[in-house]
Amino acid sequence: MKWKKILLLVANYKTTGYDFYDSAFPPLALEYIAAYVEDLANVIILDSKAGNLNLTQVKKEIEEFSPDLVGLTVPVSSAIKNVLRYAKLAKELGCTTVIGGWHPTLAVEQTLSSPWIDILVRGEGEFTFRELIEKGSPKEIDGLSYKVDGKIIHNPDRIFLNNIDELKLPSRHLVQHYRYKIFNMNCDAIETSRGCPQGCKFCSTHVVYKRSWRPRSVENIIQELEVISQNKKVTDVFFVDDNFLVDMKRIEKLCIEILKAKKEKRIKKNLKFFFQGRLDAMARYPEIIKLMRRSGFWLVLVGVEATEDRTLRKIRKGCKLDNMKKGIQVLHECGIFIMGNVIIGANLEDTIEDILITIKKTRELDLDMPSFTLLTPFPGTEYYNEMKQKGLLLTEDYSKYNWLNSVIKTPNLTPGALRILLFLGFFYINYYGGGWWNKVRLLHKGLKSRGFKYTFHPVRWFATAKTYIKWRNIVHYNLRSLGKTRHQIKYATLKEMTELKDLILNS
Repeated sequence: MKWKKILLLVANYKTTGYDFYDSAFPPLALEYIAAYVEDLANVIILDSKAGNLNLTQVKKEIEEFSPDLVGLTVPVSSAIKNVLRYAKLAKELGCTTVIGGWHPTLAVEQTLSSPWIDILVRGEGEFTFRELIEKGSPKEIDGLSYKVDGKIIHNPDRIFLNNIDELKLPSRHLVQHYRYKIFNMNCDAIETSRGCPQGCKFCSTHVVYKRSWRPRSVENIIQELEVISQNKKVTDVFFVDDNFLVDMKRIEKLCIEILKAKKEKRIKKNLKFFFQGRLDAMARYPEIIKLMRRSGFWLVLVGVEATEDRTLRKIRKGCKLDNMKKGIQVLHECGIFIMGNVIIGANLEDTIEDILITIKKTRELDLDMPSFTLLTPFPGTEYYNEMKQKGLLLTEDYSKYNWLNSVIKTPNLTPGALRILLFLGFFYINYYGGGWWNKVRLLHKGLKSRGFKYTFHPVRWFATAKTYIKWRNIVHYNLRSLGKTRHQIKYATLKEMTELKDLILNS
């Protein structure tokens, strides 16, 4: 066999848009890949982000292991430049380099144009990567793109696995010595479905999965949760599904089985869960949301995206604002924390006045932790193609695609104006938490959800405060050009904010 020693590498990427919380996310994709080749080769996962290793340290690790092949993943588009630095290092040490992930799948030609990449895995990689290791060559393997004498060859797409219960469980034992954390919580991650049936213009999920959705069975999910529960360090599990709530009957059955497994001590009683979900689904099934809360789900990340029905229609969100407001109400009644995001610039026709109204309405939505991002047209999305055709896309330097940099302009707004409006929004909502009264409410909610010992853990408080101060400084720095005091902005009426129009336009 050509490749007998395989190193799967997580780059130590840092990007402002994703590192507010100093997170180190479990490399679930690489754990799945490892599960499919451990019987064929000597495999290790080197997580330089979780281990906070620099390039020199990574080089030493590669030299000591001396792999034949290094596999890399691109977790977010803004990490691509950083990942390619690691690929260069591996290539210079004589390794074959293979790259995968959503970004390479959607930007194949651009990624493979790097001299440091030999082979690219498109889409789901488990069976594709196994077949590559078995054959020792990318020729005639579905799902691969590669180079021959500088020419890029694209093999046919690999057909999706219909029953994803057949997938092996991720090889968590290869990363058990690392500490993974999200929002300063010791965590692990689980994927219970792949794809999304929705067709939002800004999203690439339905592009990668061709608008399909394939769920795992409840029994299969419980089996993996039991494995996760054996790790005593883990307090929280993130359900990474892009649309966890597609089948609410499945969610109801899952919650019942989690409660049963906790009672029988197959799953830790205090194991908590957080997830991503649609507010309109939660609005339709309040009783199931109550059941989710009872079984341990305590926090949800939701994409509000827009505060006007006309914009929701334009981006094809597939719901109305009233449905989302009802979903927020249901979550409050159940005691589940809501992190909700609104996209600045989602409607390309918006004026400054329109976006200021969006900011005001976001503060009125009663989200526990509201936030904003700039419209970012990731490769493969409908917005990407539309903006490129209209000349609104300013750069294809993907290291800037972190939701905070202005990589577009609109007919009415410059990139600088969009960026100022983004940070004005953060300031106006008082950085994720509203006024002091709201912070007290959140503290009470936290105590009810997690208890005194967890909520007031000194290390967690210190880390949270550090993150908050760092983000506050970023916001203040980006508002300096307005020439107004923070007090003037914080307590400005909508009319007074509109009077800042000339300052914003000239940013």
